[in-house]
Amino acid sequence: MKQRTTFIFLLLFAVSAVTAIAQPRQGERGNREDTQTERMKEQLGLTDDQAAKVKAILKKSREEMQAEFGKNDGDREARRDAMMKRTEKNDAEIAKLLTKEQKVKYEEMKKERKKQMEERRRDRE
Repeated sequence: MKQRTTFIFLLLFAVSAVTAIAQPRQGERGNREDTQTERMKEQLGLTDDQAAKVKAILKKSREEMQAEFGKNDGDREARRDAMMKRTEKNDAEIAKLLTKEQKVKYEEMKKERKKQMEERRRDRE
């Protein structure tokens, strides 16, 4: 009986471990550029060509961010500044692709994004 209980326990442990390993990690849950591009395509009415260019901008930005990640060696303020500059650069590049109507909607999106960031910051304090 004791061996059977031990076997069942080990079997459950093994199943739990395999299930945990199979779960996607934070960065593997999906392609962030795809998600952002799709959201912008819906909210701004991007054409397929615009969406492809936006996705390329976002992908390049993510790759640059990953390359820079270790450079600031734990300096949170330096990382924040680099991220803010990258965001401004992305916004400017994306704005060049948009029509006047889309730019108005994009500015609204940016205001909403800023509001959400401020709310998250307040929640952490």
